[in-house]
Amino acid sequence: MGVWDPRCRKRIEDVRVPDVKGLPDEIYHMLHHSFVGILKMLRSIESVDAHLDASEKAILESRDLLKRVRGERL
Repeated sequence: MGVWDPRCRKRIEDVRVPDVKGLPDEIYHMLHHSFVGILKMLRSIESVDAHLDASEKAILESRDLLKRVRGERL
């Protein structure tokens, strides 16, 4: 089932954006692609947030390890 398939359009209208019913196809597809682009950006931002959290955790763990190693040398 492709993007141009009417069944796909019906599913998107019913499930995601019911207010698009009756819009011309050009506008509908523009809105759909914008919606998809926004979702991709949100997922990308969420992914970056998770990577930043993991990096901050790694930094803290590294600092703790360095403190312990330095303390053992004294």
